[in-house]
Amino acid sequence: MLHYRWRKLAPGDQERLGGLAGTVKQRALDLRGASDPDGARRELDGSNRELADAIVDCAEADPGLDEIEVHRLRSDLARELDRLASGEVRAQAGDAPAVDEAVPADAETTTGNDKGAKRAPWL
Repeated sequence: MLHYRWRKLAPGDQERLGGLAGTVKQRALDLRGASDPDGARRELDGSNRELADAIVDCAEADPGLDEIEVHRLRSDLARELDRLASGEVRAQAGDAPAVDEAVPADAETTTGNDKGAKRAPWL
């Protein structure tokens, strides 16, 4: 969900939030070998929530999104963050979500040939 919404952000918003997204990526990678996994998990959860809040702030400022869409985004991100914080998600090397899990059915998709398409910093 975070990746999908990231792709929907305006390029300026992506650039502005890039440092925060990079922090999320690094904390997720650091979690694997952390000497204090509980502390590392709390730091990652906090960074995930901070990124989600920033994405919602961008959505609220987007004149192309109405209040219902922003509310739906906020709810979807809250559910995703709860799922991540619960430890339900356990990534292992080589794991990847199925295509139908990775992108919502109504998502616009791009190919590697799309000019101007940016990867999320956590990928």
